[in-house]
Amino acid sequence: MTTWFNYEASLKILIFGLLLGSGLPALFALAVRTGAAGAGVVGSDGTAAAHKNPALSALSWALYSLALVAVVVGVLYIARDFIGAHTGWYMLGAKPA
Repeated sequence: MTTWFNYEASLKILIFGLLLGSGLPALFALAVRTGAAGAGVVGSDGTAAAHKNPALSALSWALYSLALVAVVVGVLYIARDFIGAHTGWYMLGAKPA
């Protein structure tokens, strides 16, 4: 580590950014895919070509909610000091000033 550039911190930021930058869209895409597979398929004549699968639909909703929770926690983490200063509720590691 030098005083000019912190390689360890930069590597941590790079890895974390890659995981979230590709992980959350991949999680959302997986939720869309499982939702489509669980919805069933209707043929052009109106008959069901594939039946609905409620387990896949439930898994799809669970994946959607996991992605939503990750986004909400990320926004709260970024705004934790602002929220703590204005409401007095210090969360996610924020320290009172």
